[in-house]
Amino acid sequence: ICVIIYYKVPNFEQIKSNIINLIYKIPETPYVEGTNKISHTDYKHEDNKKEYVNFFIENILPDYHNNLRKKLGVNTIHISNLWFQVYRKGDFHGRHTHEKTHFTNVFYINLPDKKLTTRINKPQQQVLDIEEGTIVTFPGYFEHESPVNNSNQEKIIISFNIDIHSYLD
Repeated sequence: ICVIIYYKVPNFEQIKSNIINLIYKIPETPYVEGTNKISHTDYKHEDNKKEYVNFFIENILPDYHNNLRKKLGVNTIHISNLWFQVYRKGDFHGRHTHEKTHFTNVFYINLPDKKLTTRINKPQQQVLDIEEGTIVTFPGYFEHESPVNNSNQEKIIISFNIDIHSYLD
């Protein structure tokens, strides 16, 4: 089954600069490992002072959660991990999957060029047609990648993994 769900954040233009400012409160931390070169991320850093996470949970998650629950026909959604990534010129994220999670999500905050959207390579190859302010949700086992940013502008995303639960009455 090829399930890709798109969710447009309703008030994105009003909150975009807030999210970006909160992300930049996190000290600059690059992630360069194997087939990855990302200028700034908190992927491997545990810190309780992630104000952007609280902002996301309070301002975006409730409506997204309700929308996704209805589309998938499930009772609950649990976020198992959440991080941001800032891709500057020359940055990329090689092919990978997200293990031990039902779905992975990419929230596009700053997207200078549609050529920079996530490429899903398996089960079928496709480039996602995304606009800023969109959260795309797809199975964690789908192999995907972020192409090289050849733009002088930053691509900024928040990614998070979720697990779904449906309880029988």
